[in-house]
Amino acid sequence: MTPKPKPAGLVFNAGNHTYRLDSKPVRGVTGLIGAGIPKDNLIPWAAEVAGTWAMDHLDELRTMDRANAIQTMRMAWRKVRDDAGITGTAVHGLAEQLATTGEVEAPDELAGYIEGFADFLEAWQITPVLTERPCGNRTDHFGGTFDMLATSPLLLTPEQLADGWVVQVDLKTSKGVYGETALQTAAYSKAEFYVDTDGNEQPMPKVAKTYVAHVTPMDREGVNARYGDKPLGTTLYPLAGSPEEIDEHYSWFLAAAFTAKTAKLRDKLAREPLTVPTHELKAA
Repeated sequence: MTPKPKPAGLVFNAGNHTYRLDSKPVRGVTGLIGAGIPKDNLIPWAAEVAGTWAMDHLDELRTMDRANAIQTMRMAWRKVRDDAGITGTAVHGLAEQLATTGEVEAPDELAGYIEGFADFLEAWQITPVLTERPCGNRTDHFGGTFDMLATSPLLLTPEQLADGWVVQVDLKTSKGVYGETALQTAAYSKAEFYVDTDGNEQPMPKVAKTYVAHVTPMDREGVNARYGDKPLGTTLYPLAGSPEEIDEHYSWFLAAAFTAKTAKLRDKLAREPLTVPTHELKAA
């Protein structure tokens, strides 16, 4: 039996969050940034999570053997990360549904996120154009999925609106917002195409500006206390204020992507020591 050819174009595997472009593996935008930019704050954060787990489980620790206790504390950060990821994925899905249909039914534990996001859409007069679409770039070889391209009379000039320009808004439910998101939005903005709901490639719209929307609950009770003194609800932060700034941020992304893509080459360096050559003494 002749095997079926793999589909060309950009294909996203949601199970392991990987992309293939024209039947070949391609790195995702967030993965390239994660591998290309140092995350110095993650070391103290992971140590804090381990210490917090230990203080919250003192009685349990007394009955654990040393190796198991160390391993449990060492991996405590993963549960915190995974729980936050589950929440973020759920909020993204609900926010997309609200933005595109105007209505959504959110579970009680996520209702505060969506209430604030609804207020954000109304306050900034956001009209979604595209949401959660895969996009790719063959020239610079990457894939990704952007959150939202939209129009707004408060964010675009009348001339930009008339000429078909859009803004890009990336949604974050993380503890805070960070400048490196500008690299992410720039990469999406400079994608050569996006994949529509029928699976066809379409040229990317012209992106005039990029933003990050920090989507948080409307209270700071219980687990929501992790947001500290950040504003309640959804808050909009500017990233790139012009196409020229997007180009500059894209150059930063390409630098990070290059660092990430050359990691295996660096790993091959300085692996084995040289052996001192032996020299035979020549007769005088």
